[in-house]
Amino acid sequence: MKRLPVRLALLPLLATLLAGGARAADLTVTSLTVLPQPNVEPPYPQEAIQMPFITHGNPKLAARINDRLFISRFKTLAPAKAEPQLSAPEFDLAGLASQTFAVTRNDARLLTIHFHAESCGAYCETSSVAYSFDPQTGRLLNPRELFTPAGALALTQRMRKEKQRRYRAQLSQTEKALKSARKKKAADEKLADLEERISFNRACLDQLDQDAEEPLSASSFNDRWEFKSGTAVWTDERCSNHAMRALDDVGNVSLSLSYPSLRPYLTAYGKRMLLGEGQASSNDVFGQVLHGLIGESPVVMVLEKEDGDSVSGMYFDKNHRKPLLLSGEVTGAKLEMQELDADGNPTANVRLEFGDNRLHGHWVGNTTLPMKLSAPSQAD
Repeated sequence: MKRLPVRLALLPLLATLLAGGARAADLTVTSLTVLPQPNVEPPYPQEAIQMPFITHGNPKLAARINDRLFISRFKTLAPAKAEPQLSAPEFDLAGLASQTFAVTRNDARLLTIHFHAESCGAYCETSSVAYSFDPQTGRLLNPRELFTPAGALALTQRMRKEKQRRYRAQLSQTEKALKSARKKKAADEKLADLEERISFNRACLDQLDQDAEEPLSASSFNDRWEFKSGTAVWTDERCSNHAMRALDDVGNVSLSLSYPSLRPYLTAYGKRMLLGEGQASSNDVFGQVLHGLIGESPVVMVLEKEDGDSVSGMYFDKNHRKPLLLSGEVTGAKLEMQELDADGNPTANVRLEFGDNRLHGHWVGNTTLPMKLSAPSQAD
């Protein structure tokens, strides 16, 4: 799909309005509207795309949050400042038809921004995702850091049971509807639809029951957490694929959990961030905006821990602002990755070692250059 050039029109929208009056930690959220330029070929984007832009008395802190959001949503660095009609042809908008956001928390402990988007390929699909940040450091909150391994497994079991309960209830309801429809001699179309729904719900429930016999895994635990003002909401994806979603009356399953109820499952860092208890910090680099140097060139990097020891990510030379993809794996305290071009061909090797909230090592391409990176921390 052809990448679309865009311009940004600034719509002032204070965080006090978006967050229902909460405006602590001096973080202000402004809404940028990304608009297609005239005479650009369709099909996407079709509608205006909203994007938050954070300002703060500490510009470095605001930039960390902005970069993390823009990298996540558009695979690009955030603009240095919000200006009307800002040209941004580097934004990756492939398939994105619309996007809105809301600030669901903005206080001294957390900033949470919830996105609702519609993306289109062979089909159009809506999605929601939230990002929460420590307003003191700009760190992105990662559930892997907030919950103990035992806590993650306990909550995973709770989610599994909730999904089983909902599918059993939906199956029972649909079976009763079919029985009633047969008594009333409903149209064949109606009966066939109910029978298909029963078959689908039974298959989902059978899969959940089968999974319940396997050892618990918290591999999907990081999916879809939103840390709001009053509750934490964990959402697990629906059973259906896109083609079958019309039959899925249960859909996504969410658990709304009060923060005090999460205490037994939290790490010391989790208790500090979610309950305001203690002074524990985190030194995890994954998921964070990393700033540093390759040789003398300033770079910005984001790395994500995948299943097992796999790692993926991207980085930007701040002078050129074009993303370079990374793929590799962690072995003990070492991280080995390949830099990849747009076609997935290796162009260099990146060899790093973990330190305290830092990475250091070498970039090895047509020459070898020292490389060092750091994640946001309380010391910054």
